[in-house]
Amino acid sequence: MNMAAAMKAQKTGLLELRVTVDRWIRVLATLTEDTLTLNPGEGAEEHTKPNPNPSGAINGDPPNLSSSPVPETITNVKRTVRVTKQDVGGLGISIKGGKENKMPILISKIFKGLAADQTEALYVGDAILSVNGYDLREATHDEAVQALKKTGKEVILEVKYIKEMSAFFKSSGSPGATLPWDSPPSTPQRGTEVLSAELKEPRSIPLKMCQVSRKQCPPDTENRYFEVNASSRKNSVFLRAKDPAMAQSWYNAIQAGAANLLPRVKEELKSMQPGIEVRHLGWITEQVAQGPERPVLAMLTDRDLLLYPSLPESKDSISSPTKSHPLITTRLVHSGPGKTSPLLDSELSFGLRTGTKQGVETHVFRVDSAKELSTWTHLLVEGCHNAAELIKEVTTACSWNGKECTLGVHIDEGFTLFTEEMGVRKSILLQQPFERLRMSSDDGVRMMFLDFGGPEAEIQLDLHCCPKTIVFIIHSFLSAKVKRLGLLA
Repeated sequence: MNMAAAMKAQKTGLLELRVTVDRWIRVLATLTEDTLTLNPGEGAEEHTKPNPNPSGAINGDPPNLSSSPVPETITNVKRTVRVTKQDVGGLGISIKGGKENKMPILISKIFKGLAADQTEALYVGDAILSVNGYDLREATHDEAVQALKKTGKEVILEVKYIKEMSAFFKSSGSPGATLPWDSPPSTPQRGTEVLSAELKEPRSIPLKMCQVSRKQCPPDTENRYFEVNASSRKNSVFLRAKDPAMAQSWYNAIQAGAANLLPRVKEELKSMQPGIEVRHLGWITEQVAQGPERPVLAMLTDRDLLLYPSLPESKDSISSPTKSHPLITTRLVHSGPGKTSPLLDSELSFGLRTGTKQGVETHVFRVDSAKELSTWTHLLVEGCHNAAELIKEVTTACSWNGKECTLGVHIDEGFTLFTEEMGVRKSILLQQPFERLRMSSDDGVRMMFLDFGGPEAEIQLDLHCCPKTIVFIIHSFLSAKVKRLGLLA
């Protein structure tokens, strides 16, 4: 990279970093050629600004905190309260205290409209004695946080109201006085550490193959949030800019910085595995019918689409993708909004079908921008054609008219049925060019039917396994031949 490009990549400005669901701290963000660094600012901590929308209760501002009057009869009396966690916001409380502070584990905040508030049976100043039977009376703050995190949807809290502690919380005006805990950010990554309430040391994320995505932060719909994940998926930051334009500016700058490093990444991968030809590399999100979306690192080679959970750092990890789609058996079935499934309603999605020995697999992926969609769409179609030209011929065992033989499909020579002895072709039983193929079909189980017209009419081949792999390969050869004729853009 030349000096001008390096200077252009640099950017500095104030952003806010989310450290818990309701708590943000101001940071000085610096973007260099290869790193995003966040430095804590002076007096950095601040809560989310009040949202005029009443649905902003999750933000945890004073107007959004529950402050139900406490009945005198419950003071110093043990109570058992059942809380049903919500999908967003968790228990909806913050806690303070712990053995190291010589204090019980205390509820310091209850967020209006969330799970704890909906019980109408919990109060600021309640000491949590146990959670689902696990004793917290001698627990440190971190132990209590972990115990509350590990609970399922139904949570049984044993509590006791301590009036003196409640008064302390209400009078405390110091921003650093509480140690809040709640659910992690709305899109937590597996293995990601949730920051403590204060950022004491600079935090850095390498730009090399990082993933940056625009995010919403329910219930605040202002489009000024973005998230940056390291290539390892073990380190991420959720950031907020002052307005949507600034958020987009940072998003664009981080994307550009990562893109500038892409040639270096390709070279590193090639040095680890010299035979690999990386055509494209990038983060895409797999959309699944059940469960959450899965971010995957997609690597397009001259023969395959390989999917990884994180950037491969060794020859072994390059050789062990979580999923491999051979391009010659894969076809792009849609790009942009689809009409047949709720999974396909995103404007920025594309769908792939792959013919396998188990049948046809369908996969839907989402990207973050129209440019990425265009790039992946173009490269996948081109990749399927190039793979067909590169491979040229495939063979598979089959039986025809009760005779065991081999079917060969060649991009130029067409279809050949032949017998083999010691790996050498012995006799040709049938040969037909692609141009004679009028129709092909299969039963989805083991039979494939090829109609070349002429005296043989339709020939029936028993492939002894699901025919979808060879059916998709025939389609790829045909599509590549049409491309040769200049009939495809």
